[in-house]
Formats: sequence, structure tokens, C-alpha cells
Amino acid sequence: MAFRETSDFDAPIPGMGLTHEIGARPWQTPPEFTTLEEALDYYIPRLTDKNYMGRLIDIIETKVPLTSIADTLTLGGVMQGLHTVDVAVLVNPILVELMEGIAKNAEIDYLVGDDEGAGDVPDSMILKKAMKDLDKIDMSEVVEKEPESTENKPSGLMSRRGAA
Repeated sequence: MAFRETSDFDAPIPGMGLTHEIGARPWQTPPEFTTLEEALDYYIPRLTDKNYMGRLIDIIETKVPLTSIADTLTLGGVMQGLHTVDVAVLVNPILVELMEGIAKNAEIDYLVGDDEGAGDVPDSMILKKAMKDLDKIDMSEVVEKEPESTENKPSGLMSRRGAA
């Protein structure tokens, strides 16, 4: 019988390729902006830049909620190590109001994304799919089941004999 030249213990640990040393990722280093004012000084000039503003208005015209745009911008900032998550939470409402002002000045319709009743109306594609699935069901095969007895019968090792 031949023995293996290598040991099973010399193989990499499962998941080892998914790990990095601490501090190797941008969000693991100290943030570049630590205050709300510093973060706003970063975002406001970029949002009001003429080249960027045209693309921003195009996005707003497609009815993407302003809150989603602000969340995406600040999430990118967190992942780049520009600021922390708590600064992102503080910056988001200000960015939404800035984008609201940009949309009003451009005289375009926009969605803020904070509507409370917006989640109550299902998407039209979901409704169409549900109606197609409902049409496939043969209602003659649907049979009412008799309700099961809700009587509690003692069972188990310590229950009395004949107590059923």
C-alpha cells in the first residue's frame, strides 16, 4: 500500500480565501470624514457639479426614490472608508432635501421614498403573476378539509392509562 506524499493537514482552511487581515479593507481603517460637516463638504459639491447633476436629474426622472439614491451614495462612502455608518445616517436626510431642491428647480416629478402607504399597493407585475397562477388552479379539486379535533389527549411516559 502506497502512502501519500502530502498531508491532509497542509490544505487551506475552508473559507480562508474569503478572509483578509484586519485593516486591509477601506471600511476597517479610520474614516476620512468624522463629522457631519466634513461629509457634507464632500457630497454637496459632487451633487451640485454640472456634469453630475445632469445624470442625477436623469435618475430622478425615472422615479427612483430620492432616499434610495442617498442610501446608495452614502453606502458607497462607507465602503470606501470615507465616513462611518452613523455619519451616513445623519447625512442621508440632508442629501434627500438637496436632491428635492434640485428636482424642483429642474421642474421634474420625483419620489421621495418615505411615503408610508407606498408599501400597501403591490407591484403590477406581482399582481399579473398571481392572477395567472390563480387561473391555473382547478377549483373543483379544492376540497374543504374537516377541522381536526382540538381535544387534548394525554400522552407520554407519565400519562395515566386509559385517560384518553
